[in-house]
Amino acid sequence: MAQLLIKNIHMMDGGRKDILIEEGRFSQIEEAGKVRIETDRVIEGREHIVMPGLCNTHTHAAMTLLRGIGDDLELKRWLKEKIWPLEARMKIEHIKAGMELACLEMIKTGTTLFNDMYFMESDCVPLVDRMGIRAILGEGFIDAFDEHLEKEKRAETEKVINACASCSSGRIRPSVAPHSAYTVSEDGLGWCRDLADRHGCPIHIHISETGKEVKDCIRDHGSTPTRYLEDIGLLGPDVIGAHCVHLTDEDISIMKSREVKISHNPISNMKLSVGDILPMRPLMEKGVTITLGTDGAASNNSLDMFQTMKFTALLSRQRYGVSSIGAKRVLEMATRAGYLSLGSDGGEIKVGRLADLILLDRNHHSLVPDNDNISNIVYSCSSSTVGYSIIGGEIIMEDGVVNREREIIQNARKAASDLLSGDEGS
Repeated sequence: MAQLLIKNIHMMDGGRKDILIEEGRFSQIEEAGKVRIETDRVIEGREHIVMPGLCNTHTHAAMTLLRGIGDDLELKRWLKEKIWPLEARMKIEHIKAGMELACLEMIKTGTTLFNDMYFMESDCVPLVDRMGIRAILGEGFIDAFDEHLEKEKRAETEKVINACASCSSGRIRPSVAPHSAYTVSEDGLGWCRDLADRHGCPIHIHISETGKEVKDCIRDHGSTPTRYLEDIGLLGPDVIGAHCVHLTDEDISIMKSREVKISHNPISNMKLSVGDILPMRPLMEKGVTITLGTDGAASNNSLDMFQTMKFTALLSRQRYGVSSIGAKRVLEMATRAGYLSLGSDGGEIKVGRLADLILLDRNHHSLVPDNDNISNIVYSCSSSTVGYSIIGGEIIMEDGVVNREREIIQNARKAASDLLSGDEGS
């Protein structure tokens, strides 16, 4: 039986514990010195704080290769003039290099589970699995209202599902990922819903990211994107709606009644100037589940969930006041809520849960003094405090080092250079 013992670890709420992990799950959590078992795998935790691994519920991982491209353009120009032309040139070697770099960045910054939507995802399944991170992978389904393209995207989506089914570790699972109401036909959206139902997959989709998206949907369908997706039967408890910035009161009620999970991406929304912020207070008052995401590294420009937690708290306070949200609630959004929304039983240091956790250097200046560890984690510390990443009981990063990281960085730099060669405006 695979075992890992973490001794004398500092808990977020104070005190020290011994944590025993067996077969990928927490099996014992006792006062320090109480777990007495012989195992070769022991981590001395006196100089660390343990916390659940972070869950990034919305990203486009391979866009790490596009980091820093078109930084100062608004969304429409950014997409049309910079991102889409480069994406059209992407080959599988670019996608793989970008995905591997993204996995490295997420591991080093404390993410243990991510929810991805991009292209050529089926080819990335073995790569992501080798990195040791937990992931939900979905082929970005864009049919542009073209029947031939819809047929192609159906096949590619099914390839991802089949590739994940052949992954023996159980860490990689598929999603069905229609891009949005404005890029996918009603036929395509209906097929996505049927496929998700057949395979028990989550649905990952952008909803109401910009005001223009909402206005165009009202023009084309007579309703907001949320109302339209509800009317055609797409929404349900398995849906992760990314962004959800421009919501009406009716939209929020629909989200609640259909148990849609929202992925809040505050940094990307601010960087792309989408015109508003997530209506945090109304959503929380209705009891809608809110999780956190980074979006892609082209629009963030990092995959750092510590930054996302801090901005989430500060944006809500700026709009709704100091009492609108606390550090503990934000941390829960970034951990347990994200795991639950993706159907994974992790995000919590608790007996029986998946053993996905990170260890922080408690002697890092940003975690001193330890008046309130949770406050420090959300408002003060950075991802540079992460020393260990443990996923399913396996040590994926030790003392800040990930296997092959130098090689991964060199490959990504080479792939980005190849992709951008000849791009006059980059």
